Amino acid sequence: MFKYSIISVLFLICLNLNSSDFKKANEVIELRKSAMQGIWMRVKRLAPFIEFNEDIEYGPEIAKQDAKEIKILLSKTKSLWPDISNLSSKNLTNATPAIWVLPEYFEKLYDQAESSAMMLEESLDKDNLEAMDLAMCNLGNACGTCHAAFRRLLTSQLANEASAWSGRYIKNCKY
Repeated sequence: MFKYSIISVLFLICLNLNSSDFKKANEVIELRKSAMQGIWMRVKRLAPFIEFNEDIEYGPEIAKQDAKEIKILLSKTKSLWPDISNLSSKNLTNATPAIWVLPEYFEKLYDQAESSAMMLEESLDKDNLEAMDLAMCNLGNACGTCHAAFRRLLTSQLANEASAWSGRYIKNCKY
């Protein structure tokens, strides 16, 4: 009887630990998802400003702020890919298992996105049009390549995210 009690207690402890890990993983996934949506929202606002270099409804100060926030969000989300968050087999994340299998490649693409975001912020501060275009193209290339390699989408999502996958946020983008 005592033996069964110990086994029951151990089972409940393990179940509780797994439940806690699962909860933490979901929290990381939700945080990561929110941050990536924040980056995407800012990229979508910035692209027309950079492409047309005009004061559309949104001017240079907002563009500079968006570029700064993209850089910050990228730096803050870089650590949001722990092994515990690999719940792709349970369809609880759109990240593919390749992120955790090929961490060096993922990190390389992420580093490219971060340096492009820094370049974008600097080029907006200096009002350097050529550098803005190049930075936006490089950011699009890094993000698009990463999404194509490491993001699983449902067929219904493909149409909505085609521009994100292509990484071409502005026309005539030459990497």
